[in-house]
This record gives sequence, structure tokens and C-alpha cells, in this order.
Amino acid sequence: MNTRRVILAIIPLVLLIGIVYYLLSSPFLDRGVILPNIIIEKVEFKPGHIVAYVRNTGQDKVIIAQADIDDAPTDAIVKPTNELQRLSSVQVIMYHQWIEGRPYEIGITTSDGTRFTYNVLAATLTPESTADQLLYFALVGTYVGIVPVTLGLLWYPSIQRVKEHWHEFFLSLTAGLLLLIAIEGILEAFDIVHKFTVIRGEALILLSIISVFLLLNIIDIGKKNENASSDTIVLYIAYLIAVGIGLHNLGEGLAIGAASAIGEVALTKFLIIGFAIHNVTEGFAIVAPLAKSRVKIVHFIILGIIAGVPTIFGGWVGGLINMPIASTIFLAVGVGAIFQVIYIIFRWMISKNVNVLSTHNVAGFITGMLIMYLTGLFT
Repeated sequence: MNTRRVILAIIPLVLLIGIVYYLLSSPFLDRGVILPNIIIEKVEFKPGHIVAYVRNTGQDKVIIAQADIDDAPTDAIVKPTNELQRLSSVQVIMYHQWIEGRPYEIGITTSDGTRFTYNVLAATLTPESTADQLLYFALVGTYVGIVPVTLGLLWYPSIQRVKEHWHEFFLSLTAGLLLLIAIEGILEAFDIVHKFTVIRGEALILLSIISVFLLLNIIDIGKKNENASSDTIVLYIAYLIAVGIGLHNLGEGLAIGAASAIGEVALTKFLIIGFAIHNVTEGFAIVAPLAKSRVKIVHFIILGIIAGVPTIFGGWVGGLINMPIASTIFLAVGVGAIFQVIYIIFRWMISKNVNVLSTHNVAGFITGMLIMYLTGLFT
């Protein structure tokens, strides 16, 4: 690259820097009042006090002037300082004898009188990293993730050696199941973004989904080994489905753990049963492509671990650390992986000269979506 081209490439950047400097230093844009904007990212309940984690997402620094609980001012300490620079965060510690299970509205008022709120549906003691708490989230993850997936895998013997059109039906049904799982993942990710106001979270979700889809397409082993046997290809698809579902369940575990930690979800036995009914379809989605193949039992064990165990790790991280941004990213990554699997399923069917728009394939696709929707009503 010659010097002239380098200079021509740099000129627009230099001009842009000059314009930005002028706008920052000039009174040209100093009109009106810059409104403050802070977010309360999470609230923890400790014995005798409540801790709110506050971040400044506005354009200018803000000063926290007051904290309140249910609109009643309360004694509070702000650590490390009550003056927040842009994007910095602080802890607001409010001394209050809160009541288990009671809803609370936490309010933070800035020096200009603007009040920001965070609603907690039911106060509950924020869990510590104890053996009992780890066991609790492990059990929840087992009932929500491992058990349903394992039950779904048990459908394998009943769908073995089906006729060709039924095999195609099950593949289309799997694609329908996966599409609804992906849509649910997107909705859950956007819900987390809405609740916790992750900065530009919507763009982060779309970026993660598209990036994962494209990256997986680049490294697609199946595409590079199109001459492999059908048994090898469908086993590869089953593993991809398990990975996609595992990533989805990791994000789901993070979300469940975080919601449990801040009292926004009561993980009753009915909710756990609902998740089990809903997620059992995930196991079926894994084995459906294997309907005409003979598979060693060790593969089912590995597939179940890949798809189900991440729910436990997600529960641990979400419940004990509470990382909404991690939940968002993993749900989005899972969605990207699932879209890639759907693409691979249809690509493989087309390579076998299967009419994906035939009556039984369309019926299978719609049936898969309908099953996922109906079982989702239990959660």
C-alpha cells in the first residue's frame, strides 16, 4: 500500500475527529437541559438491609440525592461515591427490616429531583454460595433440563425403522420444534433486556444471533463432508441440535437462577413440572433425525449431557452471581445455533431430493410448532 493511499484513507478520520472536537468545545449544541438517566440493574435483599446496584447510562454525570422504599425516604449509604460518571456504577445500601415475600418498590432520586424505580414482586433473601444453595439449583436444573431431555430421548425406539415419509415428517417436526425454541429464546432474551435495561441489548441480541449462525455455517463439518454416510450426517445433526439446545438451556438456567435470586419467580413444584412437560420435546427433537439409524447408547448419554447439564451451570451462575448480560448472550447464541441446525436439516433433506413443501412435511413442521406452543402453556 503506497503512502498516498494511506493518507487518503486517514483524511476522513482526521476530519471526523476535528468535527467531534468542535462540537464538544463549541456552545453551538448547548441548548436545553441534559436529562439524567440511571438504571437500577438489580436489587439484593440481605439481613437488615437492601442493596441496589445503580448505573449511570445518561450523557452526563449524576448525583444520587436520596433513596426510598415504597416512596418513603430511608437511610442509605452510597458506595464508593454518590457522584456517578457516565456508565459508572455504585451500590446503594438501604437499612430496612424488609419482610419475606412482600413486594417492594425501590426508588433512587437524583440531585435534580428525577426519581427512578425498580419493582420487586416478592422479596427473598439473596442466596449465598453455600452447599445447600448449590444443591438447590442443581436439583432445579436437573428437573428442568436433564430429566425432560432424557425422557424425550426415550422416544427413539418407538420411531426407529419408520417409513420414509414418516422419517421426513419427524425431521420437519424437529425443525418446527426448534423454530419455536428459537423464538422463545429471542423473546426471553428481549424480556431480560427490558427488565434489566442492558445497554443496547437489542442490538447485542441480533448481533449474537447473526454472528453465531454465520460462524457455524463457515465451520459446518457436515457441509465439508457431504459424501459421508447418512448415519454419520444424521448423528452429526443430532449433536448440533443437542449443542443448540444446551446453549439455550444454559441461558434459560441463567435466567431462572437470576429470577429466583431476586424473588421474581417462585420455583414451585407446578412450575418445575410445567418446564419438564415443555422441555421433554427437546429430547424428541434430538432423536428425531436418528429415526432410521442405529445408534450406540453412549451417544444418547453424551447427547443428554450436552443438552441438559448446562441448565444446572446456568442456575448456579444466574442464582449466585446474577449476570443478566450473560443470560442475554447465551440465549442469543443458542438461538443462532438453533437457526443453523434448522438450515442444516432442510439443506440435508433437499440434498436427498425431498420436497420440503410436501403435505406431510408442512404438516410435520406445523405440528412441531404446535406441540412446542401447547407444552409451553404449562410453564
